[in-house]
Amino acid sequence: MKFSKKAILILTGLLVALLVFGCKSKPDTLETDINVPKFVSNPPSSDQYLYGVGSAKFSNNSSQAMQAADARARTDLATKLSTEVQAMIIDYSRIAGTENNSTANLTFYESISRQLTNTTLRGVELVERDRTTDGTYWSLVRMSKTDAAQVSAEIIDSEASKYAEFKAMEALKMMEAQLDKK
Repeated sequence: MKFSKKAILILTGLLVALLVFGCKSKPDTLETDINVPKFVSNPPSSDQYLYGVGSAKFSNNSSQAMQAADARARTDLATKLSTEVQAMIIDYSRIAGTENNSTANLTFYESISRQLTNTTLRGVELVERDRTTDGTYWSLVRMSKTDAAQVSAEIIDSEASKYAEFKAMEALKMMEAQLDKK
């Protein structure tokens, strides 16, 4: 089946138009959703406190949704104090064909990340909890920066202690290796 140049141009134009209009981004729901509490779209800031926000929606169990929203708010706060980020990026591009005529252009990009948090929080208080009309519970928690500094110091002390123990074990292994040589 042969197509005329005019038909190919029209089809190409339609494809370009579909690509351009199909890639229109969806507006951010937090900015346009009047259902969201004010503390979500405009989080508080303070010289004395750190804040965390969480949400949950379970249609059949309000109590469970409240607990989950509170837990997610504490998790948000914990990630601000201590987060280990593991990431990997793969970027691949390939063009096939001759010097003057490339037939295929393949581009591939993949980004993978994982964030791990393991922090003990003390002194976290629930500041506000709100239930929106769609049934979502939203929680706002806070922790004093003094308590946060203490938690951070304990994390540093714990890591230093682990490193010292590791180095002591290394020294012991080196000593045993030297003794075994004799």
